[in-house]
Amino acid sequence: MSDQTPPEKPGQSLVLRGRPDVPAMLLEEKRSWREYFAPGLVIFLGAVAVIAFGLVVVTRGDDPQPSNTTPVLGGLGEPTAAQVPIPLPSASPSISPVPVDSIAIERSAVPDRVDLSAEGTIDWVHWGEQGAYTLERNANGGFAILEGTPDPSRARHTASPETYSWTGGHPLAEASGVTSGVRSCDAGSGFTLSAPAGTRDTTLRLYVGMIAGRGSLEVRLSTGGKVVTDSWEQTGESMATAAYTVSYTSSGTGKISIKWITDESFDEDCGGVTLQAATLS
Repeated sequence: MSDQTPPEKPGQSLVLRGRPDVPAMLLEEKRSWREYFAPGLVIFLGAVAVIAFGLVVVTRGDDPQPSNTTPVLGGLGEPTAAQVPIPLPSASPSISPVPVDSIAIERSAVPDRVDLSAEGTIDWVHWGEQGAYTLERNANGGFAILEGTPDPSRARHTASPETYSWTGGHPLAEASGVTSGVRSCDAGSGFTLSAPAGTRDTTLRLYVGMIAGRGSLEVRLSTGGKVVTDSWEQTGESMATAAYTVSYTSSGTGKISIKWITDESFDEDCGGVTLQAATLS
């Protein structure tokens, strides 16, 4: 900076002084505070924006995007594997079992009292109450239980240790305390019976006995299957009794046939098998 000498004025003398050295920054024109604050504010806001953007990116990267479980319809998009419904297996049609020819027999003791009308829901028969060649049966049984041709050696007995009763019978409408039946007196003689057979389970129960003889039971179905047999004997003069429960099923419409035959007689007078009653249910 150079000193300038002002022009002299008449009658006044001037003393010139040198201008002190001052930093150039202080000699500049004084700036407003806004000029200094504005740039700093811009920098601060920029930093805040960068930090906020970073937080958003980090948050979205950590949280998995929720899967859309609603299937896309109307051609707006292809459904994902998670959206495709899993097909359920269709119900298999029920297969009915094929009916077969089946026979099962069981020999058991006879109860002290047998109510034929309560047990024989389909049919029932009693033999010998009114004579050796008579029988009493369910009036509404439709003759389901049938007997074959009677044997000539047939005889009536009243030796049953158990009693029988019934109602709704024919020709004898009702009875109780009955101990009668029929018997076979020679080897090879006996009784033959039959009853309807079908695909439903059916039970035929026979009330039989033995007096001084050995007898055998034979059961077969007209539609086929195995023949089932059983035998037993009584050597004494008193009557031994048994109940045969025959459970059977047929492969078709047919009949079940039963033979109760004296194999050997131990009494020359009249030894052999006896028959008291039968029920079908």
